[in-house]
Amino acid sequence: MADAVPATASSTHAEKFDISAALAHHVLAYPAIEYMHGAPVLILDLPSYAAKNLQHGWIAHEPAALAAADGARHQAWAASVAAQKGVDAGQLAKAMALAESRAALGALPQPLSWMNQQIFFGSIGLLLLAVLLLGVARRRPEQLKPEGRLQHLIEACVVFIRDQIVRPNFHFRPDHGDAWVPYFAALFLLVLTVNVFGLAPVFAAASGNPGVTVAWALTTLACMLGFGLAANGPAFFFKLVPVHWRWHPLDIAIWLLLFLIELMGLIIKPAALAIRLFGNMFAGHTALLAFSTLGLIVYAANPDSPGLGAGLGLFGWLLTVALYFLELLIAFLQAYVFTILSATFIGSCIHPEH
Repeated sequence: MADAVPATASSTHAEKFDISAALAHHVLAYPAIEYMHGAPVLILDLPSYAAKNLQHGWIAHEPAALAAADGARHQAWAASVAAQKGVDAGQLAKAMALAESRAALGALPQPLSWMNQQIFFGSIGLLLLAVLLLGVARRRPEQLKPEGRLQHLIEACVVFIRDQIVRPNFHFRPDHGDAWVPYFAALFLLVLTVNVFGLAPVFAAASGNPGVTVAWALTTLACMLGFGLAANGPAFFFKLVPVHWRWHPLDIAIWLLLFLIELMGLIIKPAALAIRLFGNMFAGHTALLAFSTLGLIVYAANPDSPGLGAGLGLFGWLLTVALYFLELLIAFLQAYVFTILSATFIGSCIHPEH
């Protein structure tokens, strides 16, 4: 792993392997694509990356290079974010210049600096999916049946989503239920693509970012409220309660309690979607990283026993291979769970009594 090497070739400061640093680079949302400390491939968020390494990273261990850096070009950008980063604007500008000079592909411009490596790779995966669906797997206007393995595979997924997810949850509107098929098919392929793409070597999974999973869950919440109100009017909130109103003190208390629970459920249900997907993907990638670097972890803790580190490292890689196939299964399973639960929640809001 990259985190076991010294900070830079020119630096005399050598870092022991740190699983926390490895997590920051390979599992958490990191502001650069960097596989070796001090040698970023592409910096996505230049001030965040510079501030992080200026405070406790490779830039902090190269004071001479930092002092010689010319930060004039980044001065305005650094001044606008320095207080937020908790560093001096002048030092941040120099750190930004030094970091950009080390990056093989430079840094993204300021309008795109909101990206991290998870969102960056997730966007690439979704772009490839769009090209695949619109360019390669798309039916021609005169085409009546799917042709080729790819079209059969995509359409088999769509038919499965229609028959196993959409129709069972929208059976109360057989005339309009199939209209939801494109949405849920797109949702399933979206989550699946991001999950699988994140398992590829050197890439990162956007579904391991809680900001991304919350955004997806918010679309489900918007559909729950929007289509629920459109189908039922203001009475939608009262129809959520599974019991009828009765003018009896105990019945009133039960009804109010259930009403409060159902209102809370409107938030809890999509929140559970976001937390479940993020938790599974984050935990899986963390486990893969921990087992694949087991030898380095043991060696960093006990440098006097290289044989023990090598043996446990080999054992860790064997577990990593087995766990990788499990993670591949989880990638498909979580895409299915996210889609079917979204359909269940939206369907129950459109027709609360079904």
